Amino acid sequence: MKKTKVITRPSPYPVLIAALAWCVGCLFLPMIRLWHYLVCALLAVVAGVLAKKKLPDVQETVEIELSVRQQQQQQQLDNGYQALEDLTDASRRIDDPPLRKDLERIEQVCRQILQQMEQDPDCSEKARRLVDHYLPMLTRLIRSYDHLEEDPLQTETILQSRDKIRKTTALCAQAFVRQWDALHEHQAMEIQADSDVLETLLASDGLTEKEGD
Repeated sequence: MKKTKVITRPSPYPVLIAALAWCVGCLFLPMIRLWHYLVCALLAVVAGVLAKKKLPDVQETVEIELSVRQQQQQQQLDNGYQALEDLTDASRRIDDPPLRKDLERIEQVCRQILQQMEQDPDCSEKARRLVDHYLPMLTRLIRSYDHLEEDPLQTETILQSRDKIRKTTALCAQAFVRQWDALHEHQAMEIQADSDVLETLLASDGLTEKEGD
């Protein structure tokens, strides 16, 4: 399995133009004194700088061979984004405002979690389970809700089922937000530790006021 990546390379033309400017200078100067070489060098530098400003860098798409683990992670990401797209599609057909609000919150958090997974291959396994298992299950429930919502009879059983799905979706919204918060616990601990060390150093150097002063 391969993954495409866009890399940016400097354009080769500014170097070629600088070299051409040097050659042109050599044609008009005898190149027997130091200042002749300095003038040619200056021409080359100016031509290269101007060409660099006018000519953009070259973007190239390359294929990168993925390891087995990277392939699994990429497949997981692809499945997660597809599951999120399926949920978004199912959510559009829901008319219930409170339910739609919970679904919008879930979609927002899921997208953040997927982006975090993309940036951090060692992202929490719990976060991965959210998009691997819980998201597709929730999508099936929302599709069921859509069918129930369109039923013209709206019997007691249908109303109970709809209410159950609403409550389950609200719980999912809480769980997804809680998991997103958990992903930042390690960062929060590092910030707390750095802050404590900095405050201690400032106090030891007498740069902060003591409490009660």
